[in-house]
Amino acid sequence: MELVVFGYQIEPGRDEPLAFAGSYEECQREALSEREELRRNNPDIDPLGAMAIYRFTLAWPDNDRLLSVLNEKTSLLDVIVFDRRLVGLVAN
Repeated sequence: MELVVFGYQIEPGRDEPLAFAGSYEECQREALSEREELRRNNPDIDPLGAMAIYRFTLAWPDNDRLLSVLNEKTSLLDVIVFDRRLVGLVAN
């Protein structure tokens, strides 16, 4: 079983950490809101770079990979991401 979610960069230009949403549009709205908050909390901030939006296809891991996550040897995201594609940029 596969599931599609969307994730955006919380910090422009950095892929860690990411925030996730169920649709591209929701992800875009949340990224714009995040940008507004960054500017509000730091009015002297340099111009913000674009924030990437990715489409993630997730798949349930096999037992060995799931055990690796449960035993904290790897992250859940590293195990369940089947495909990751850049689908947009948010800049204003």
